[in-house]
Amino acid sequence: MAGSWTAGAQRRAWLSAALLSVALLIAPLLVWLLLPRPAPVMPAPRGPAPALVAPAQPEHAAPREVEVEPPPPPPPPPPRETTTASAGPIRGVVLDPEGRPAAGATVRCSDEPGLSASADADGRFELPPEADGCTATAAHPPFGDAAPTRVAAGADNALHLIAAGSIAGEVVDPSGRPVDAYLLAIESFVPAGSGAHGRVNGRARKVSDPGGAFQLDDLAPGRYVLTASAAGRPPARSAPIDVEAGRTTRPVRIVLPQGATLRGRVIDAESRAPIVEAQVELDSATSSGANAISLALTDSNGDYELEGVPASGPFSVRVRHELYVAKIVPGLDARGAGSMRADIELRPLGDGGSREELSGIGAMLSLSPGGVTIAGIVEGGPAALAGLVQGDVIVRIDGEPATELPLADCIQRLRGPAGTRVTVGVEREGRVLDVTMQRDVVVR
Repeated sequence: MAGSWTAGAQRRAWLSAALLSVALLIAPLLVWLLLPRPAPVMPAPRGPAPALVAPAQPEHAAPREVEVEPPPPPPPPPPRETTTASAGPIRGVVLDPEGRPAAGATVRCSDEPGLSASADADGRFELPPEADGCTATAAHPPFGDAAPTRVAAGADNALHLIAAGSIAGEVVDPSGRPVDAYLLAIESFVPAGSGAHGRVNGRARKVSDPGGAFQLDDLAPGRYVLTASAAGRPPARSAPIDVEAGRTTRPVRIVLPQGATLRGRVIDAESRAPIVEAQVELDSATSSGANAISLALTDSNGDYELEGVPASGPFSVRVRHELYVAKIVPGLDARGAGSMRADIELRPLGDGGSREELSGIGAMLSLSPGGVTIAGIVEGGPAALAGLVQGDVIVRIDGEPATELPLADCIQRLRGPAGTRVTVGVEREGRVLDVTMQRDVVVR
């Protein structure tokens, strides 16, 4: 009995140990299956870790003025010019107002005047590669200049000329009766539009019409002043006339006043003997050549009679003889009378000496887009001594505006007897300077 009980006890102990071992093996598996899985661990981002503690600051830091430098200016744009490696020639065409090729038109860059070309028989032109991106215009009288156009290599460059206009009018005497024969010319012209370089034919033309009528065609758009003159009637000018493309401006009326007669004697300044066959003629009465007043010759007594000089306002005469120094006599004024007298002395020619003398300020004038401009200065003359320089634009003469005066009027007002004074206002580099000077005899 005792042995049997012992054997049973051993079997139960062994079975308990086996069951405990199995339980120990199964318990972890059940825990892994029943419990939730943890979230995956992500790798930490790279980079500096944030500061955990702010850096210490002084409790009573004094304020500081900090100079903040402005950002550097942007680099300058690259130059407009290109090289033959980056662009070929700039090609295009010039067309007239009807869209036809304008053979012989001149094309130039307004911002690079040295870059120019001529259009061929088909109106085609070719500018060098350096003209890439320039502002070009075309000129071909009688048309108006083409509007400034930016041209580029490889582009369809077309320059369109502007249609011409016309002026129609009449020339009459102070009573309104027509003058049937006269000379007519363009005294001045200012092209329409910015950057324009229109040109006109300023030569005087003879007009013969019972009604005194005239018409000028093929005019480039712009502002014109006309001059007319007839036998016994000194040159007279029109008011400014605006001509538009493709239109006729009418009616334009020019009134020719009756002139006065200038009489006098021309003598040798040294011997006081009369000079025979000296020529006396109006000088600088107009810059267009529309002067129908014939010159006068002195007779055996040295006397002359010049018909058709201005009856009012200053004018000049030029006196010439092959054996004498030519002389310009300025500041003559009939003051509304029918006649006046002026005796003139001439100096004999010397060996290699001067050929002409006049009294004035010693400056040569020309008409420019900016107005009447000093084109040259006589060394040692009043203008030079007063500090006037070439390029000065005349804006005032003796306090009166001169910007609208024709070239011939400015010349007459600056001339005058030696010893008289004149004040001239000139514009130079955006400033206007007034200079008073004393006229003197100038020889050249």
